[in-house]
Amino acid sequence: MSALWLWVALGCYSVGLLDAMATVILRRQRWFRVALGAFALGLMFHFVALVEHGLAAGRFPVATIAEATSLFAFLITLGFLLVYWAYRVSSLSVFAFPVVFVMTLAAALSQRPAPPVPPILQANWIPLHVSFSLAGYTALILACLAGVMYLIQERELKRRKPRAFYYRLPPLETVDRLGSAALAVGFPFITLGLLLGAVGAAHEWGPGWVSDPKVAVSFLLWLIYLLLILARVSVGWRGRKAAVSAIVGVAMALATWGANYMSAHHAFLGH
Repeated sequence: MSALWLWVALGCYSVGLLDAMATVILRRQRWFRVALGAFALGLMFHFVALVEHGLAAGRFPVATIAEATSLFAFLITLGFLLVYWAYRVSSLSVFAFPVVFVMTLAAALSQRPAPPVPPILQANWIPLHVSFSLAGYTALILACLAGVMYLIQERELKRRKPRAFYYRLPPLETVDRLGSAALAVGFPFITLGLLLGAVGAAHEWGPGWVSDPKVAVSFLLWLIYLLLILARVSVGWRGRKAAVSAIVGVAMALATWGANYMSAHHAFLGH
């Protein structure tokens, strides 16, 4: 039944995808309110899908790549809605709606009956480790999308005749504050996720956990995350530099996700 609710959520997200495509083609947002309502409705169906799948599996649903992707898409949706509520940045939907749709589609197509999982993935620390880590990734993605919007608006400002969609973009200061807030909120989550993972891995795997590629890349991502925040607070990076650095941070996050495929211990990718 959880698979059905995930497909229903995907149907709701498709309205957001169509709105994003129409906005890019027509250079103006005509149906954003409808798409926003559909997106919020999709979030509720997505939550039901996650809960039902977890109950059917008898565990927190993050033990397979499909489950982790579904949870990630859910968190990005929630993050977008919170950002819109706080900043009223409707133009962010042009980037967020397609990302959520594609991730949810990938999760829905990969849905299988919940398989048996290794004992380590049933440990009590795993749900918190994965949830905190994905929440940190979500904040970094939102900071990256804010950076992309900043660069687009900066380029349009240099044009003598900005395109129509330019006038739908928020002020540069608002976009910059959004990126800064996203990093500030996400850093504690990524830190807690990393600490829980390190302590749990050391207990389960012994000294060999340090040599795992996923662990090494994760610590590198945390260091980059920290440097991004210090650059804003101490060095005073704002505007273009901050926007570009947030995009680099997401590239590093993608490398961290890809490192799962080289990891001997992150076995959920094998299902």
